[in-house]
Amino acid sequence: MAPAPTLAERLDAATADTLSVADISSATGLSESTVRRLTKEPGWPAPDESGDHREQRYPREAVAGWMRDHQAARVNPQELPGQDSDRVTLTEIANRTGNKRETVSRLPSTYRTSSDPFPAADTLGTYNWGEVKAWLGRRAGRTGPRGATQPPAPAAPPAAPPVLDVLTTAMIERLTGKGKEAVKTLVRRPEIAELSSGKVGRLRVWPAATLLPLLWQLGYLPQSGPLGAEPTAVLVELGYLPAKGKPSAEQRAVLREFGYDEQGSVEHRAWLAGPPRSATELAKHYGVSISAISKRIARAQEAGQPVPHPADTEDGKRYDPKDFDTFWNPPAAE
Repeated sequence: MAPAPTLAERLDAATADTLSVADISSATGLSESTVRRLTKEPGWPAPDESGDHREQRYPREAVAGWMRDHQAARVNPQELPGQDSDRVTLTEIANRTGNKRETVSRLPSTYRTSSDPFPAADTLGTYNWGEVKAWLGRRAGRTGPRGATQPPAPAAPPAAPPVLDVLTTAMIERLTGKGKEAVKTLVRRPEIAELSSGKVGRLRVWPAATLLPLLWQLGYLPQSGPLGAEPTAVLVELGYLPAKGKPSAEQRAVLREFGYDEQGSVEHRAWLAGPPRSATELAKHYGVSISAISKRIARAQEAGQPVPHPADTEDGKRYDPKDFDTFWNPPAAE
């Protein structure tokens, strides 16, 4: 049986010189949502500006070249190092395949609802290397993730302990700012409970790359603006943010896939620059109850922390949205 054509080969066969998102989807077999996500990746070709197009169109040859550089070539699982029985973390998978750790960390969540999902982790957050190799081979034969065509050089010993791959309830408390009992209730939600990979000792754990996107989707983490000190610390421990300095382009891309963009959407920036807001409007914007707003302000006052002060207007008390956002999502301490 002839091997399946690569994405670049499929694009080479297209007849038009410029392609829309729908054209790329039709030629490659990727979904339109996947193609739209790819157009936001670093290095994706700029849209063609010639002609009068109602939708963005991209130079076919440039798109094919990008696909050729970024799609995994047909992986021969036998060429990858290690024994099939090895238990490996996402970091080790990255080392063995030659991919960046941040890229590999996306695979469990990206393919969670696929008909061929990424192999499941055990309670320690490790994966069966034989299952991973077979999965990579199957994906590369279709339209799979990026990978290495040649066995990578032996990885140098890590300069620091490998990042974690799992979340515990204590880490969820730090991420969400909720107390122990509230988190116990949270993790009983069916969509969260089903993601658990079991227990390590008495601690229940969840694959970080799978649970984090859901926490953002459900509104337990801010979609934009500065992160608090504790969420930042957890993301550093997980390897999604650097301990010092600014995140890399790859880390930013992973966090955007999870549902977070520090710079924020146009809507968020407009909100911050908008008129003073009532407690009801603030509660709706942050997805909480009015009592949650009041209680958080009261706790901060009791702790001697600065709190936003409303201004008296003809329409009642109103808060400056930018000042309130700084209070609600305090930036990490330097």
